Parts: sequence; structure tokens; C-alpha cells
Amino acid sequence: MTDDITYRTLSIEDGAEIWRMVDESENLDRDSGYAYFMVARNFAATSVVAERGEHTIGMLTAYRLPQDPRRLFVWQVNVRDPYKNTKVASAMLDHLLQRDEAAGVRWVEATIVPGNTPAEQLFRSLAKRLDCPIKETEAFADELFPDAEHKIERLFVVGPIPYEKCEIRIRPEDGKYRLYSFWDGSELPAFEPANPAFDDFEDAKRAAERVRIDHGASKVVVERAG
Repeated sequence: MTDDITYRTLSIEDGAEIWRMVDESENLDRDSGYAYFMVARNFAATSVVAERGEHTIGMLTAYRLPQDPRRLFVWQVNVRDPYKNTKVASAMLDHLLQRDEAAGVRWVEATIVPGNTPAEQLFRSLAKRLDCPIKETEAFADELFPDAEHKIERLFVVGPIPYEKCEIRIRPEDGKYRLYSFWDGSELPAFEPANPAFDDFEDAKRAAERVRIDHGASKVVVERAG
């Protein structure tokens, strides 16, 4: 049943169809049609449509966080009947993570309303396939919502995803040492939001090893001063 399903990026023409799919869902909040055209325009590279023949049977919308592109936030996922429970949702996630646009993603995040068991299973199975942890925390405090009827969602975070091309670098700076995470030509501070400087090299080495384990990185590299 799923052998002839194809997966691709979104196009502007998909905006109305993914809006209809969200409208059909019992667990997703429906936004305006305009919002889905903007998703199809601005986040096509990190979103997926599943098709069987000429029919759209699944959709997944996601984007990388501007403040930390190592994190991929999955906004909405839906699969139409009779394709539920056929692993189409998992296949869309896997397809997305294999794209070049997802290179360097270390964490996959999603907010899920309590009781949405299929969504929880989707991300727990992703963590199992990637052999990495999954954490559940509060996404937003109840009192922040203006809508008293809104179901408070929980934040699920899968990761860090083991990534053999990632390395942690110890860099001498002004007589001290800072740590950076480097992969595929991209670099970010190893600590967020503040990247501390270590006075002692041995302290920096110990911190780098902890970060390497946390990030699933392959090795620690010590850069030369100057």
C-alpha cells in the first residue's frame, strides 16, 4: 500500500491542500489559508508532502529555529485515512532529515497536546530509530494563553542526534579557551545563550568532552593559537 508513495518539498500550489488536511484533523489547530501559503513559500525546503498518484495523503511542516539552526521544529503533521498507521508520518520525517537542507540538525522539536498518542508515538519512534534521547517539558505556561479553552501543549525534544561529522573545537582566545561545535562547514558556540571562556586548558578539555558526548560529536579538536 505504501510502495508507490512519493515524498517531495512543498510548493505554493500545495497551500490550499495542506490547509484542508489540517482542517480534517482532530488534533491540529487550523490557521488561516494565508498562513499555509506562507509556509509553502518560506519553509518548503524543510516541509514534506506525501503523494500516491495524484492524491496528497500526508503533510509535514517544519522549520529550523533562526536562533539555533541545529534545532528543527516540526509544526504540524497529518496523514489521511486510510494511510494512518502505515508509517507514512515516520517516512516523511526520515525523508526530511535526509535532505541537504537538514544537514547539521541535532535536535527535532514538536509541541503535542496531552492525549495525542499517535503524535507522541511518532517522535518516540524517531528517537528510537536515531538511537538518541527524547525529553518532555512544558512548552508554555497555562497563564500565557488568552484562550482559556486552548489545550496546553507539551514540548518534546528528540536529540542530540548522533552525527559523526560533528566535532567540538577548543579555541584559544585572548589567553583563555572557548568551545565551538563545528559540522559541514557550519559553526556555532558550544554553549547557548552564553559561551563561557575557560581560564584553564584542562577545564576546557573536560568541558569539551562532556559537550562531545551531549552533542553526539565524533571528536574534540584543539586549535592552535594565532
